[in-house]
Amino acid sequence: MNIKWLFIFLSLFILQSQGLVQAQKEIRDLNLTGSLIRYEKFPSFLVDPRNVDVWLPTNFDASGATKYAVLYVHDGQNLFIPGFAFGGEEWRLDEVMDSLKELGQIRNTIVVGIWNTPNRFLEYNPQDAFDKLDTASQTKLKWERGGGALSNSYLEFIFTELKPFIDNTYPTKGDMKSTFMMGSSMGGLISLYALCKHSDKVKGVACLSTHWPVSLKENNERMARTYIEYYANRLPNPKQHKIYFDCGSETLDAWYEKHQNYMDQLCYESGYGSIKDFMSLRFPGAAHNEAAWQKRVAIPLIFLLKP
Repeated sequence: MNIKWLFIFLSLFILQSQGLVQAQKEIRDLNLTGSLIRYEKFPSFLVDPRNVDVWLPTNFDASGATKYAVLYVHDGQNLFIPGFAFGGEEWRLDEVMDSLKELGQIRNTIVVGIWNTPNRFLEYNPQDAFDKLDTASQTKLKWERGGGALSNSYLEFIFTELKPFIDNTYPTKGDMKSTFMMGSSMGGLISLYALCKHSDKVKGVACLSTHWPVSLKENNERMARTYIEYYANRLPNPKQHKIYFDCGSETLDAWYEKHQNYMDQLCYESGYGSIKDFMSLRFPGAAHNEAAWQKRVAIPLIFLLKP
């Protein structure tokens, strides 16, 4: 057993044996479809603690006879209940997932909503791409956003601490082919980064309104291209993976189309082009907010989780 896997095993053993990870409560809400289990301040040796929500579909089979795919979603507080969501607007992911499953459009899947923290930008900023920026650009981003990047540690948390816990606690299919990830804005950046760095663990990602410029102060094409070209040079085999992109045209999304067109072009050149492995959509009039993502979230769910 190498050092990395020994660390993973010991971390998981300590977290579970000492009772540090506990189902604090089942969240009850009149608007909730299915069941929601919240792990408050989920502990980690790698990143700051944060809440983790596990959504289980209606008629969830806890016996182990049914095995479930897992969809990991960033900004997890925005997914299920308005009272916790940014601006009071949730994605209604529970209702959409249950409806799609009833219609036979997605496979059996549980959702793991990973809440963000005050380090959201640092954890979602792709570290290896950030390191490729020139010094002046790095300095501007650090000044604007309060630091550089902690995303490598964040992904290690997901894949070496959180995912093993989920796979040991719930009846999941823990293999790459049954593991998916989704996020919006900076959550789109970190999802694609996860696919590039951990393609042996993730089958597909959905990146909604991907925030290619990284900065909130300027739509810097050179900065965006540095990130896009980092990804393009590291995309995994299109025969084994799936990528979904989209963007709107209003508010912050008005910055994205030219960057997304460039990313799409590089994806095509890398072999992504079949409707089975790649989708990039435009939503004219759509803004950069939870309400817009709620309206179209069924599309990436069907794309990723098709039976």
